[in-house]
Amino acid sequence: MKVDYKNFEIELFDDINCILNSTDESNKYQKVHSVDNEIKDKSQSTNKYAIIIKESETVISNAIIYESGVSGIYNDSFILEDDKIWILIYNKVYCLEIPSLELAWQKELDFHANFSIHKLKNDFIIHGESQVFRISKEGDIIWSFGGRDIWVNIEGKPEITIENNTIRLFDFESNEYVLDFDGNQIEDNTRVGSGEIKKK
Repeated sequence: MKVDYKNFEIELFDDINCILNSTDESNKYQKVHSVDNEIKDKSQSTNKYAIIIKESETVISNAIIYESGVSGIYNDSFILEDDKIWILIYNKVYCLEIPSLELAWQKELDFHANFSIHKLKNDFIIHGESQVFRISKEGDIIWSFGGRDIWVNIEGKPEITIENNTIRLFDFESNEYVLDFDGNQIEDNTRVGSGEIKKK
């Protein structure tokens, strides 16, 4: 995936062929980020996310992030802003400086996985598997919210929608929850039967 940011072209991809400390020059990155030293030593992580920053078609920095777990790079798995990139990798959020790709911070949020990141005023909403979080740009958790089931909906309903001044959520069983931006629940619509919703 390639995106433009200011005068940079930023490429993000899963470099499945990268082997840490390989003598192959094509697999060398200027920076390697991982919170798990075992993964770094074994070079056998599930995720090997490469970030390459170019200016006028010249590479000015690159980095690779090694992580366990299963995830992917999608349009809603990263945000570029304020000369930083916030990127979700499995159950962690990484914040890297642009263009140096130095690690500003990383934090584990949802125990299982983080699926998407969304802007909310000066903060972010993270859609995790078991919790929804509002975090600051510095990674501080402002609030979190869990429903009666995981935040994966098998009926194709959007698990998270930010609209007007509310956040609308659907869990695995299609129970619907509506929160305000402070994380307070203002609606709880329980699914009680096939397609039937009980509003509170």
